[in-house]
Amino acid sequence: MSALTRLFTLLLWFAPVPAMLPAARQLLQFYQLSSYQAGGYLRALRRLPVKAFWPGLALCACSLLFQFLASLCLSWLPALAVLALLLFSALILLSGFVIGMAAYRVKKAKTPLVKTARVRRLAVALLLVGFLVCLALLRLLPAMGLSALVPALLPLWLLLAALLMWPAEKAVQSAYRNDARDILETAKKGGLTAIGVTGSYGKTTVKSILAAMLSQKAPTLASPASFNTPMGLSRCIREELGQQHLFFIAEMGARHPQDIRVLCRFIRPAAGILASIGPQHLETMGTIQRVRDTKFDLIRSLPEDGFAVFGDDGKFTTECYEQAQVGKALAGGPGSDAWAEEMELTPEGARFTLCLKTGERIFCQTRLVGEHNVKNILIAALMARHFGVSTDQIQRAVEEVSPPPSRLQTSVHAAGFKVINNGFNSSPDSSRKALEVLSAHPGRRIVVTPGFIELGRLEEASNRRLGNDIAAAAQEAVLIGEKRTRPIREGLLESGMPPENIHAFPTLEIADRFIREAYGPGDVVLYENDLPDHYA
Repeated sequence: MSALTRLFTLLLWFAPVPAMLPAARQLLQFYQLSSYQAGGYLRALRRLPVKAFWPGLALCACSLLFQFLASLCLSWLPALAVLALLLFSALILLSGFVIGMAAYRVKKAKTPLVKTARVRRLAVALLLVGFLVCLALLRLLPAMGLSALVPALLPLWLLLAALLMWPAEKAVQSAYRNDARDILETAKKGGLTAIGVTGSYGKTTVKSILAAMLSQKAPTLASPASFNTPMGLSRCIREELGQQHLFFIAEMGARHPQDIRVLCRFIRPAAGILASIGPQHLETMGTIQRVRDTKFDLIRSLPEDGFAVFGDDGKFTTECYEQAQVGKALAGGPGSDAWAEEMELTPEGARFTLCLKTGERIFCQTRLVGEHNVKNILIAALMARHFGVSTDQIQRAVEEVSPPPSRLQTSVHAAGFKVINNGFNSSPDSSRKALEVLSAHPGRRIVVTPGFIELGRLEEASNRRLGNDIAAAAQEAVLIGEKRTRPIREGLLESGMPPENIHAFPTLEIADRFIREAYGPGDVVLYENDLPDHYA
């Protein structure tokens, strides 16, 4: 065998490695959607084993086929060996691209893979792991076709690559966070006030309302969308915080018990809002009491002269209000610091009088729908008044604010039916409030939902209760995922919804085709919750 033939034989041997990269596109998306957490990624593999493993297995089969055909050419057509080796190496690489495109279709992804610097570093690490495994096999068992088996364990190679990159990623995160912290501290010396907002639900809406109110008084920056992690907030601060800003509102999310503490050590807020506490992320939190303690970490972090606002729920949030050792205010309940009178709720919004304990009364008109959003306005107004926003400015902000994306957003479909998009919700408490909004609409009412996730032992009971609640508010239900929505179906039937009014489909795409054909003018369709791609 000539030196050139040996070189191209090595090329064929290692060809499955670069082919793994495009084939792993969906796995990279799963890892990103799991917040780059190994535990979340492993749970995604367990939930969707076929989706996770078939791209690697398909690439394994293609690599075996092409390496086998190449070995035949080496035996039968030695004169064309180099050309054959090059051709079949290219075909293996092409297979990786085709398999990757089939497994991960960008247009159908609800949250597409974002090719961040971290994803690119992880991809390089995956290549390195693949090359090392193939090199080890070449040294130990240099039999043609053996390296083609490497892609079969593609999900595990990605996990190994992520673990190898963990120390480097921690160093990168620390550098970004330190840079953002320096920018934030410099801004604070120039007069900036940082405000933290957390809650099991409603925090993004409260943040948007408060930003609208504070912006009436001074330049205000609120973290965009659901940028509520250390890296998300670091990016926001580094890219958007300017010398002109006097308020920075940081949304703080928590999937694990230590998450709020980490964010507060980073942001060091002077004021905080605890909007709500409910069952959410129990798969990682464990208990509702741990959710409460985690959310309360925001209030514990405030300085002695800090100020906190709580949404009065008569339960966990009210308990946190009573425990708080800083200046504080309570919104929404009897005897609280802000409440609503003369409330008029419509499918298009709400009108009410915002009453403050100080005796001030503000007539408000808003496009935000539902009584729960009136409460969100009360929460934001208490914080805004604390920072000197006038009653006129509050009134103007309430009138101007729009619903955040996928949070009870309303529109009219081309087929004529009204759509209420509450796809971002994943909390049982928030779902009940969305169903209250739906029940206020005339006409035939339909709920589209895959149910709740990440509720641990409470998940089945919560989904059955969701079925009860849907039956009380709607005439029909469209369930996404026939197997996992069985508890919802049981709740629907238990509450008297006719079986013929319950429609189940394997995917939202198929359900949407049915919805477009089945409903029209006069119908109202509520999209309640939407599973991310690594749950679908």
